[in-house]
Amino acid sequence: MKVLFIFPPKENWALREVKLHKKIDEESGHYPPLGILYVATYLLKNTNHQVKIIDCPAEEIRYDSLEQQIKNFFPDVVGIYFCTEYLLDSLKTAQLVKKIKKDTIVVAGGPHIFIYPKQTIKNEYVDYCIFGEGEIVFTEFINALDTAKDIDSIPGVISKRNLYKEHVLQKVPLLDILPYPERSLLDIKKYKSFITYSNPITTMMTSRGCAYNCYYCNSIERAQKVRFHSAEYVVKEMESIINLGIRDILFFDENFTFDIKRVEDICDEIISKKIKVRWHCRSRADMKLDKRILKKMKDAGCRLIQFGIETGSQRLQKVINKNLDLERVKQVVKMCKDVGILVYGNFMLGLPTETKEEMLQTINFAIELGLDYAPFGVFNPLPESVFYIHALKEKIIKKDYWLEYVENPEESMKDYWWPKHDKNFLNEMNYLAFKKFYFRPTYILKALFRKQALKQKLWQAKAAIKLFL
Repeated sequence: MKVLFIFPPKENWALREVKLHKKIDEESGHYPPLGILYVATYLLKNTNHQVKIIDCPAEEIRYDSLEQQIKNFFPDVVGIYFCTEYLLDSLKTAQLVKKIKKDTIVVAGGPHIFIYPKQTIKNEYVDYCIFGEGEIVFTEFINALDTAKDIDSIPGVISKRNLYKEHVLQKVPLLDILPYPERSLLDIKKYKSFITYSNPITTMMTSRGCAYNCYYCNSIERAQKVRFHSAEYVVKEMESIINLGIRDILFFDENFTFDIKRVEDICDEIISKKIKVRWHCRSRADMKLDKRILKKMKDAGCRLIQFGIETGSQRLQKVINKNLDLERVKQVVKMCKDVGILVYGNFMLGLPTETKEEMLQTINFAIELGLDYAPFGVFNPLPESVFYIHALKEKIIKKDYWLEYVENPEESMKDYWWPKHDKNFLNEMNYLAFKKFYFRPTYILKALFRKQALKQKLWQAKAAIKLFL
């Protein structure tokens, strides 16, 4: 069989009122669709089926061109990535597949299925949904199709016949059984990030799951046991990436430093093998990071650590259930800078009960930390997050506007801020945060002398001018 995977165009964002975020997304580069790549690779390595991936955003493919590419490949099965915020694009892609050949089997996967499985499978253009991690499930599904076996009994497969059955979220228990993602299925030169040293880049997942439960988060990974790839697996995958000519890797784990011993093992393996690579990772600022481990990470190629700090208000740290000690945040950031690791901090404005003074406190805290990068997002309650569920229950949010959007994605959402916050004020604060942080003479001077390819610096300057001037 011919199996096609599609990462749809990103033309219809649900949160269309947040124009700055959309512009930043468009200017910051493209990352490989790692979830699709894992599923496609597992199928490729364990069957004889023909596999192809179309990544529309990276390849700048719009719907007319996508239609022609689907016709050219003429697949039997199409797996489509479904994301709630770009739901309309996923559905338009499914409709396009059915328009070309009505009996093509359309399978929906991705984070949207975790939140809205029944609404998705009820769509006329969707035949099946994969509920959870798809590598093993999807391969079993394809094999069942190929041999005319019962599909509805496969754990993790949702159909129109079994939609009311209780489905268990599927997870891969031992991550090392998975083959490395077959990056040759993609055009690797298309993947770039303007915060890395150079391009092309790629991403890796060395663990799955997050032990924390921040109230703004709706990730499928939250409040879950963390599962790890072994240090040996991680380093061998890095070597396979370097053999493709890629020198910059972004680890996309929810919290790469959750197990400090494993971080040390990975670093020791990189250093002992004398692997020349640059990598970025994500961490919480309250992990057991000290100068010794940070220095080892630096020696092993760590160039940047991304911390989800979210707010400069100690009160709001408790409100969002992040519970970072802001003094500890200062210490960790300083230690990173002392050993030569760049620091990236995420922040949000417009949190529940947040005042104007606390928003300004967050902006000033980011500046005080001396961060190298600090994106500021406007908070909106996400479906299935603790904040959203609680607000609906307590009538703080009067209607389930995410469900209304899912049932009619042609209509973009208008009011998705936390109640009592003014949309125009939040947008003004968002622009102020970026301008106040990035348009300081000291920051511009530091950015000019940052170790980074000249092409990257020019890209950043061009993006800043386009976004804010």
